[in-house]
Amino acid sequence: MIDLRLLKEFFPIEGKLVKLDVFTEENITDAYLGWLNDPTVVRYSNQRFSQHTLQTSLDYLQTFDGTKNLFLAVYLKGDDKYVGTMSVYFSSVHETADIGIMIGDKTCWGAGVGSDAWSTVLSFLLDTVKIRKVTGGTLGCNTGMVKIMVNSGMQPDGVRVAQELVDRQAHDILQFAKFRDD
Repeated sequence: MIDLRLLKEFFPIEGKLVKLDVFTEENITDAYLGWLNDPTVVRYSNQRFSQHTLQTSLDYLQTFDGTKNLFLAVYLKGDDKYVGTMSVYFSSVHETADIGIMIGDKTCWGAGVGSDAWSTVLSFLLDTVKIRKVTGGTLGCNTGMVKIMVNSGMQPDGVRVAQELVDRQAHDILQFAKFRDD
């Protein structure tokens, strides 16, 4: 595994549709705050329970300072349109990483942008960083996200039964994983 302190030096990285780069203060735009406060965008995220402001976003960004974790901005390749974010949380001692994604620009939904961003980060972590295991989770009712994880080659890795409520209905959290040696 490469030294996680050096990871930011690898960015930007590109997929077929996206370019991923380190998230900076300049990414805290009106559009970004709009995504975080849009009930449709955060419907399956616990972000839906918070009101997001410039200050709360700066505070969240600061949680990455001095850590090996990554907060990434997702851009469309070619025109560099900013469309979403990704996070990567590492456990060095276990050689694992847990990833998350938010494609906030709804014009990109269903166009393969989230899938490409997810697969690009997954491949980067497994092939370049040499992480042993990459995980991700989502509510079972988030069928788009389940599809992204399955199509990226991740396998079921656990279920937290009836863990969270969406519209007053209990839903499972589905965990997925991919190992470097898969």
